[in-house]
Amino acid sequence: MPSLAKERIASAGGTLTDIIFALGAGDQLLAVDTSSTSPAAAANKASIGYYRSLSAESLIATGATELWALEGTGPAATLSQLRNTGIKVEHFAKPRDLAELYEFIGLLGAKLQKEAAATALINQIKQSLPVLPATKTEVKPLSALFVLQASSRGVIVAGSETVPDLLFHYSAMQNLATHNGFKPISAEFLMLQQPDLLVVPEHVAQSAGGLNAFCQLPELRMLAAAKDCRVLVMDSLLSMGMTSRIGEAIQQLYQFGQQMALTPATSQSRLAQPSATRVNLKDTAGVNSGTDSGLQKTAKHALGQ
Repeated sequence: MPSLAKERIASAGGTLTDIIFALGAGDQLLAVDTSSTSPAAAANKASIGYYRSLSAESLIATGATELWALEGTGPAATLSQLRNTGIKVEHFAKPRDLAELYEFIGLLGAKLQKEAAATALINQIKQSLPVLPATKTEVKPLSALFVLQASSRGVIVAGSETVPDLLFHYSAMQNLATHNGFKPISAEFLMLQQPDLLVVPEHVAQSAGGLNAFCQLPELRMLAAAKDCRVLVMDSLLSMGMTSRIGEAIQQLYQFGQQMALTPATSQSRLAQPSATRVNLKDTAGVNSGTDSGLQKTAKHALGQ
């Protein structure tokens, strides 16, 4: 494989940048986009703007010879302009489950001549995953909701094809929100569903004034989980980004679920329910960022999605 020593690479997409650094190849990056917030060392690189709305002039000014572009990078006119100036644009599909993440890491390892580091990173993620029982149980799995917003504008939660949904899947929890992406839900939905626990990204809890203040939000007053503050506050990037720390995120959520399962409120509600089968970590679960609108764009920009 040819050496990358003479190539000057710009990375567009938080997941892409995170894995490149995790492979020990951060020194091969000349510039990154503003969604590349992990690791902290990425902030020392030149900025090319937000990966979904790149400026050709900003990237050309960095002197980059290649743009490694995560799925969703654009606009198309900018990418075409870059190619016309001689900058190579290489596209990468966004991983949507653990199997795809492992493939993604392997691909980058090969391209960066970091095959051994890629194998080690994949093994590290696998070893960090919780070991789930594969037997059937008469106790239903914990139910949960991931709250992206709870304010006078409404409550927005993560549905299918999101990173939080993937975390629930691999933590053997049931995501009560079955819609696609991040969408608002009604007070009636919350009242009827009554999740066993809530998960909230740190920046949302902080904007509410902290965990206790979040639990007391009037928009969540109909939830017993909020009243009892059965809420896990997770690092925003961990909970919403497909990064090299995904195993850490799953383990953190799983451990919190195990603690909540022992509380009287959750244990009683889960008895005498139809049998359910624990998920297998070898299973896959789709994940993307859903529709880009409003708060979703803001969160995704900050978290590298």
